Amino acid sequence: MKFIVSSSVLLKNLQHIKSVVATNPIVPILENFLFRIQDGTLNIQVDDKKPLKLNEIGITAVIILNELRRTSQIDEVDELILEIYKDNKKIQSIHHYDFERIVRKLFVGLGYNVTPTKRTRDGGYDMIAVQEGLIPTAHLIECKTRKKAPLGIELVERFLFKINELKASSGVIITNFRFSKEVIKKYATKAYQHYLKLIDGQELLTMVNSYVARFLSYSL
Repeated sequence: MKFIVSSSVLLKNLQHIKSVVATNPIVPILENFLFRIQDGTLNIQVDDKKPLKLNEIGITAVIILNELRRTSQIDEVDELILEIYKDNKKIQSIHHYDFERIVRKLFVGLGYNVTPTKRTRDGGYDMIAVQEGLIPTAHLIECKTRKKAPLGIELVERFLFKINELKASSGVIITNFRFSKEVIKKYATKAYQHYLKLIDGQELLTMVNSYVARFLSYSL
């Protein structure tokens, strides 16, 4: 059995069935909620405590949670993010279009209002992420997928020109691979830390992990 729901939706419905696991607080269940069904008996392991053997009410509760996926906020992009979360190697072969959608979702999850550019003739950047506040800031984001060759310095310098041209607050270049040594030496420095952000594949996986931890709850 497998189900995927948003943590908020899961918590809301767990509160409706909390009488089934009344001896355990609700929130810790979100950290470790393991279901096992064998010989007609449902066992639930909660936070490394002793398994709870439930009756038909408990099984009904599991069915309810399984159906939540149809009405939850999880979409196709969340599914892609979860696939990468489970198998990090998939980030290396992802299609560029899906890569852009994932990056957009990750930044939306961080609280940005993200507007993508047209898929063709994007003008040198793929999306604009706006952070609201007393003084709103706009950040250009450029996504680049690679399989073997690292991102070179020419691409980075063209992107810097675009940041200056549009007078953006800063720019972010994200790749599923890595940057060249020349790029790291010149632009991954204090002089550019507030102006240009370089996110390689490893840091992107960290963002994926954080997104899943904040917004998704899954169980097998």
